Amino acid sequence: MSDNPYRAPSPPAPPEPPATEAPAVAAWSHPSLDIPPPVRRPVQARLVWRGIFTMLGAHALTMVVGVVAGLLFGQQNDYGPAGEGSDESVFMLVGVFGQFILGIVALVMGIGGVVGKDGGKGAGILIGWVAGIPASLIAGIALTITLANA
Repeated sequence: MSDNPYRAPSPPAPPEPPATEAPAVAAWSHPSLDIPPPVRRPVQARLVWRGIFTMLGAHALTMVVGVVAGLLFGQQNDYGPAGEGSDESVFMLVGVFGQFILGIVALVMGIGGVVGKDGGKGAGILIGWVAGIPASLIAGIALTITLANA
């Protein structure tokens, strides 16, 4: 077979690297960086539901603590640590403080769970915290009215 005059010449082969070279390693490289990341637990529905119900229960617990504090420490006179010192003002003070602390705990645990190995429970904690906010707000208004009328 004869050479085709219309065919372009084949490109030259790339040069082969010398076999004696060591692999390039950066000066800041450390052997522990070559370890693969830990295996994450797959997101399971039961863990998400567990986190949701944990936070809904925590919202209910803050309501119960607020009612008990209002009934125990609410005063019917004009002196005391809560200004007027009525049952509903103590309930609102403890309830708002409890929900604030619950929000901080939920964010830390939820984000920590999502970033860490346990993404299902962390996501459930965040979902349950957000879902419990309007429910606890409505329950808090109803309990405040009940304590004010009692």
